[in-house]
Amino acid sequence: MTDILTKITTQTAKDLKARKEQISLSDLRAMQHYNRKTVSLHHSLKNGSGIIAEHKRQSPSKGSFNCPASLQEVITGYEKAGASATSCLTDEPFFGGTLADLLKARNQINIPILRKDFMIDIYQIHEAKAYGADAILLIAACLGDEELKTLSLEALNLGLEILFEVHDLEELNRIKEVTKTFSADRFIIGVNNRDLKRFKTDIQNSKDLLPHFPEGVLAISESGISNPEVVKELKILGFQGFLIGENFMKTDDPGHSCKEFIKAIQS
Repeated sequence: MTDILTKITTQTAKDLKARKEQISLSDLRAMQHYNRKTVSLHHSLKNGSGIIAEHKRQSPSKGSFNCPASLQEVITGYEKAGASATSCLTDEPFFGGTLADLLKARNQINIPILRKDFMIDIYQIHEAKAYGADAILLIAACLGDEELKTLSLEALNLGLEILFEVHDLEELNRIKEVTKTFSADRFIIGVNNRDLKRFKTDIQNSKDLLPHFPEGVLAISESGISNPEVVKELKILGFQGFLIGENFMKTDDPGHSCKEFIKAIQS
């Protein structure tokens, strides 16, 4: 089976080259939100529902979700529902998102926004800041140790927080090494329950990796979460955040679905 992650990052590099030719770093620095004070994703997760509700139009494994709700309806619905944050997909070829989505979201809501994309270049960090993100995603499977360090430091210097995504113990240990000098309130580690090579999900992955997390670091579980009872179980184990997209986006009213989900986990 084709390694979808390699396919995505290869396309990302091509698209990135084109964007760099159109918009310079100076152009990004001149944008409205570049000097904006970011909102802490870490604080919002720790002190709220813990739900990062995702705006995602499609996925490589499921195709289009055919959600009739507009971006504005989705993300404002998430905020009203009590989501701690929203995640905005900005990858277009595989997930149907754009940087324009991120900008529109920033202009509509006040909760933290995670830019969800396949980050491979410092330029993307500056894009995230310029378009209004509060945090970025760094996927261990996409990056070498030096790349992780370089991108991390750039993000932290710009006031962005980081969600490090891992799939196995080897990746988690790499992230532990990269972040050993970082303040624990500036980053989060998330376990992706979806194998990005085969796009299969298993919640057991989160359960297996949590005991190996560094002390004091906020842990979140990502992908394949559709049952509030699973969230309750993972909370008891020690997870404080949950990234959920497909479960909401496959409905006609993601904001309402998010509201009912949060009610269920709080009951």
